[in-house]
Amino acid sequence: MLNRLLKPLMLLGLPVITSIVTAEAASDSKAQAWPFSGHSAWVYDTHNVPGEPRTVSPGFFSAEIARYNRNADPGHKISTIYSYHGSMEMYCSKHDPKHCPPDKLILSLATESSAANHQRSSVAHYRQTLGASDKLPEGVGSVAIIDGVVNGHYEGSLKGFNELSQEAANAFAEKVAAALCQDPNIEGVQFDLEPLDVRKKNGQYFFYKRIAALFAQDNGPCIDENHPQGRYFSVFAPVHSLKANSQSAKNLQAIFSAHQNGYLIAPIYDLDATPLGHSTSVKRYRKLAQRQLDMLNRWSKQAEVPFKIGIPAAASVHEYVDCKGPPCKKKTPLPTSQLDYVQAVFTAMTETNIRDNPFFLGNAVWAWSRGISHGGASFHPQKPSDNMQDLLGRQL
Repeated sequence: MLNRLLKPLMLLGLPVITSIVTAEAASDSKAQAWPFSGHSAWVYDTHNVPGEPRTVSPGFFSAEIARYNRNADPGHKISTIYSYHGSMEMYCSKHDPKHCPPDKLILSLATESSAANHQRSSVAHYRQTLGASDKLPEGVGSVAIIDGVVNGHYEGSLKGFNELSQEAANAFAEKVAAALCQDPNIEGVQFDLEPLDVRKKNGQYFFYKRIAALFAQDNGPCIDENHPQGRYFSVFAPVHSLKANSQSAKNLQAIFSAHQNGYLIAPIYDLDATPLGHSTSVKRYRKLAQRQLDMLNRWSKQAEVPFKIGIPAAASVHEYVDCKGPPCKKKTPLPTSQLDYVQAVFTAMTETNIRDNPFFLGNAVWAWSRGISHGGASFHPQKPSDNMQDLLGRQL
């Protein structure tokens, strides 16, 4: 979903881990035991409006996020910011993963990777303005979004990623970890490599297994004075990836449990299979959200996979207040406010008791952005309204 909405951004980023818990302990306690628990928000600092120049203002939403946290009730503050930082790309000959040497496996960063440039990224700006300080003792963690399109058909896509050998996938993970962990501002990574597919022990599986190990490796690149327990990561994946007794669920459990430093983000939006620009009515969305949350609640417990829930506080390609452009088909009455969708998902969360799930880490707010567009259409609202922020500050 993130790639589909914000693919244009690819073309132009958490609190220090102080303790690690076992899966067994997690089953007997609230998810607050996990060092990466708490609510999160996606933030995109690039002006992304069709027909207008694309400009980046790192830390654009710092003041607004700080204001939200000052006004939010305890337990409803944002503890982690996900900000765009770069893309994973493959340039294999004829997209053949069997002929893809390490120099064709690329991590392309939005800000050039160097000690001098570490302070220029969005990740750095949010870390510096919202991180722990005398004025803000709790702080807000800063996580780098790294994206990629596994089923893309363009030069530089991750086509063939699933077919990489274990050796090649490990090499890719080592390159990514080395580059990201040299940046002291990065406390975690949100991998948005879509679509997620670990139904087999394939290239994706080996990549994430190696990432988990590298992020926690003693004397490795990811453990330092500021990150004594290393870094952590998340993957963006649909609920069905945790289907009961599936190989996908078993493989995700193996990835996350090996070092207890990863989790899944399940988006509860864009649940309808209708084409781009066709809105989902609030009534239908409520039914779809309830079904998805019920499955997520049951399946995450069985698989013992920690998770966060993505909620549409800003427009998605199916849940929106307004859509502009040729693909927009307003065949169902549009709500007057994005609040209708978020109130629907909050109701579904209450009815499924998913907040009591020991593997529930918090919600992930979609999104503070400077424009949401895809396929010739732009969607609104592009960020949570003041009324939405008030609701989130009381019920998130």
